[in-house]
Amino acid sequence: MSSSDRDRFFVYFRSGAATLAKAQETLPLHDLEATSSTENTFTVEAEGLSFQVSLEESEQVAAEASQAAGAEQQWQPLKECSARFLVQISDLQEALEEINTMLELQEALQDSCDGYLVLPWNGGILGPWGVN
Repeated sequence: MSSSDRDRFFVYFRSGAATLAKAQETLPLHDLEATSSTENTFTVEAEGLSFQVSLEESEQVAAEASQAAGAEQQWQPLKECSARFLVQISDLQEALEEINTMLELQEALQDSCDGYLVLPWNGGILGPWGVN
């Protein structure tokens, strides 16, 4: 996995809304599967890319969610989030070139928790799909 803070993305949600197991259950709906898993992470490998997914819940997560929300009214619900999926990307540049796999994973994770996608490399935020 890359060591850059930019080679990752987050899906923030309210604590208790999802688990790693629930997230893994949504993968097949998006033509993905976990290639390995532990108690604390699972990995999705596709198209030569690797995405390691972990669940974080802490006051630090809540503080970072609040920071991501900023002052924009539409992102204020992010301030209620104290849990997130952290996804480390093996090669961000390659993932952006083969974007479909990453988009499917992002959608799967959002579907599992009705969460907010936060993209550190461009500051983008996408709200919940409301599928949960």
